[in-house]
Amino acid sequence: MKKLEKNESFWFKMWPYLKEFKPKLIFSVICALVVGIFVAVQPFIIKYIVDEGIANDALAGMDKIRYVAMMCVVYVIVSASRVLLWQEGFFKMQRALEGSLFNLRTKFFSHVQGIGMKFYQSVSAGELFNCILGSPMTNIKAYMNSIFMSVPYQIVAFFISLSALVFYDWLLTLILLATTIFMALLNKYARQKMRRLSHDYIKSESEASKYLTDTLNGIDAVELYSIEENTLANFENKLGAMYEKGVTMAFSQHKEAAKVEILRYVGTAVVYLVGAISCVYRGVSIGVLYAFLSSMGEILSVLISWLNLGITKASAMSGLNKIYDILETDTSVPEKQENIKDVKVSKEKSMASGHPCIQFDNVSFAYDNIKVFENFNCSINYGESVALVGSSGSGKSTFSKLVMRLYDVEEGSIRVHGEDIRDYLTHDLRISFGIVPQSPFIFYGSIWDNIKMARPEASNKEIINAMEIANVHEFVNNLEHGWNTIVGDGGLDLSGGQRQRIAIARAVLGNPDVLIFDEATSALDNISERAIQSSMETLMKSHTVIIIAHRLSTIKNVDRIMVFEYGKVVEEGTYDNLAEKENGKFAELLRHGN
Repeated sequence: MKKLEKNESFWFKMWPYLKEFKPKLIFSVICALVVGIFVAVQPFIIKYIVDEGIANDALAGMDKIRYVAMMCVVYVIVSASRVLLWQEGFFKMQRALEGSLFNLRTKFFSHVQGIGMKFYQSVSAGELFNCILGSPMTNIKAYMNSIFMSVPYQIVAFFISLSALVFYDWLLTLILLATTIFMALLNKYARQKMRRLSHDYIKSESEASKYLTDTLNGIDAVELYSIEENTLANFENKLGAMYEKGVTMAFSQHKEAAKVEILRYVGTAVVYLVGAISCVYRGVSIGVLYAFLSSMGEILSVLISWLNLGITKASAMSGLNKIYDILETDTSVPEKQENIKDVKVSKEKSMASGHPCIQFDNVSFAYDNIKVFENFNCSINYGESVALVGSSGSGKSTFSKLVMRLYDVEEGSIRVHGEDIRDYLTHDLRISFGIVPQSPFIFYGSIWDNIKMARPEASNKEIINAMEIANVHEFVNNLEHGWNTIVGDGGLDLSGGQRQRIAIARAVLGNPDVLIFDEATSALDNISERAIQSSMETLMKSHTVIIIAHRLSTIKNVDRIMVFEYGKVVEEGTYDNLAEKENGKFAELLRHGN
């Protein structure tokens, strides 16, 4: 995406999300313009009711009543038409605005899902949640709502009413213009102040959202370490900052608006005084004065709305800039735009040609200048089961993250099915892998749905088969509602072994080319470990399997073990061969109980 400058137009940024709703927006604007005409016409009707009806000495009593009644009917028709037309336009506009925010939200969500893992080291889930459902979106909608409905009708009403005021009485019009100039000057200062306060409030709201989301995600740790009071105190501090900035912003906005309101009332009082003098000494009719005051009230209301619109725009622009700061974050794993390879076709060609399933060629990679791999080489064959072992930080987990392209290599290349992984779409590449992490995430919902999400179109038979391979039935059959049992966020009401088996079933159902078990048994009891190991050994017979192992007892039956140290493979072979090397690294790991 082309990087946008901070001062780029609000509408330049929003138009891609609005353009499909152009007909609805045009209809809404037309409705608003017609409503503006009705608003401006209403004071004219009042003038005729007073001057041509009530104050008209040429008409007899009943004639006055009939004339006034007729004009009142006209007034009601105009008012009802105004309300109904506004309602129709408002309904269409709401569909357009909600639709544009839907587009922006989905674009934002899609983008953050595609950003590389480095991004999430500096931006929390709470901050992203606030961008999608917090005040930035609310402020954007409020501003657009004003622009597409309020402003069009106000423009028409303003200029028609202003023209009428000049026609009614030039002296009163000059007083009105002087009032509006002073109001505009007051608002200029207020707009600058509110822009700063709005930015501060959004920042404090984002901090509170970030802390809340992070704390809720780690609620098990909060309770485990009995730090509820500490986390509550921290949250109160975050809320306190948000509270103070919210109160300051609201008070300042009210105070600045009050200044304008007071000036409006002073101007109105002066018009009343000068209008009374004009009626007595300058021949201005009572109807004209009524109409003038009514039109003046509309003009000042419009002016105040326009002045406040600047504040609304400042809040909306602040929110949109925050959203675009993330939308403009370049993905660290950019998609190739042409000559994209097909994973299935490449696999067939690769197997026919005898190429390895996975191959690292002179790969170099670092986390924030902390070197992990340098000129790293290795390969894994089709149908082979390979265990990666070594101490923490030796590069085992980085291996799996790189092969699934959660990060991009700095130098060299990684080939899957004989092709550079950068030649595949990341989605196609990743679904060809099934990963079972050490702490699999379980979504709120049924056990069945948690497994099915890997491949929503899968048949019931395929889902049940995946459950059987993963030994899910061993515990599901003992639950009251079986696989329809609802589990909470994170699956906290399940044991570690149960979560692992659900994760294995989920991975198997995706029908991947390669299965990766990332420390899948390191936190399990012996019974759960044996159940998971049984599933892993079943899958070794039909898949290419990579096991990142902490417990070395679980990898006795793999085809090959690669021992990592400081980003290099220092040993490789079968379990028995490596265990027999007394001075070998693998034997050392065995002696230390790993």
